Amino acid sequence: MARVTTEDCTTSIPNRFQLVIYACNRARDIASGSQVEVSSDNDKNTVIALREIAEKKIDLVKTWDSIVVSSQRYQPVEDTDIDDNETVPMNENASQVSFDNFEKENASEKKRKKIYMTQNEIQKLISQKKNNQEDSRTDQSQVDLEKQED
Repeated sequence: MARVTTEDCTTSIPNRFQLVIYACNRARDIASGSQVEVSSDNDKNTVIALREIAEKKIDLVKTWDSIVVSSQRYQPVEDTDIDDNETVPMNENASQVSFDNFEKENASEKKRKKIYMTQNEIQKLISQKKNNQEDSRTDQSQVDLEKQED
């Protein structure tokens, strides 16, 4: 097969969009060092992938599974570290709760986590800050005086 065309591959994969996905995935596998099933003839990886698909040299089911796994944002968890007695039951209407409702329901919890300060504590912090600023001004004025003396 000197030239490979998409028509040669449509016997295995009739949908051209899926063909592109399969060929791209297989070309990436070849680029990462996977075994080539046909003679390479100094062809690029995409051409080799299309030739493998046309000659039915690769397992399309395994390729599709690897495409799905690589496309998944979150990998499924097989074993969990949480025991059944430690799990939290899901609300009956959990599928109906929107993000806004969730925020409203947890607003009281957020308030509990805030740190509240008394008026006296605030005054102490203000006076400490003023003292720090005065100390820095005093230090700066001493440096300025030393420079003028030199």
